[in-house]
Amino acid sequence: MIPKRIAFFGSSSVHGYGDLEAAGFVHRFRLWHEAQGPRNIVYQLGIFGETTTELIARISVEGPPRKPHLIVVYPGFNDLRRVGGPEQENVTSPDEYRELITQLVKAATEVCSTLVMTGYPFDESKTNPLKDTNLYYQFSDAERYTQIMREVFSESHVPVLDCFLLWQSCNWRALLAEDGLHANSDGHRVLFQQVRDFILSNQQSDLGT
Repeated sequence: MIPKRIAFFGSSSVHGYGDLEAAGFVHRFRLWHEAQGPRNIVYQLGIFGETTTELIARISVEGPPRKPHLIVVYPGFNDLRRVGGPEQENVTSPDEYRELITQLVKAATEVCSTLVMTGYPFDESKTNPLKDTNLYYQFSDAERYTQIMREVFSESHVPVLDCFLLWQSCNWRALLAEDGLHANSDGHRVLFQQVRDFILSNQQSDLGT
């Protein structure tokens, strides 16, 4: 049976930024999932700009009271941003990131079954720097940090929806908002479909009920 109470944790993409039609992929998932049964609940717990450190703290506090059957974690790319210039260090170093992702998996799985999503590709020509900011997001950093995520998840035996890989098999730039970093409405629609299909295909396995 598909999990009834599902909590989505992450930052602006989980909040739904960029989707002017349906408030994001999590809200799209909520409309679908809660229509499947009267006891189905989806919690959309996204906060703009959140790093993995902040995400760990929130899961430990906000997860247990909601008694979810499944936590979906979308760490995003806030840890790899560079502040002030492209030559600056990442907000979170790769070594720190590996340790934090390990802690993130532990925090979430201590609450309930967990699914983790990687970030999707972004257009570096628009994010280096991000418009009207001093924040720099570089594609090579995204590749490096996503690989760290994959390695940690593999070691932890946590199911992974690899959006970074899946999107590269399609015209992913058409799925991005004007800022080049977030998904547009079409992108959120694709994310919803990928999350829905992944959960349905894994409902009899590690995702629990």
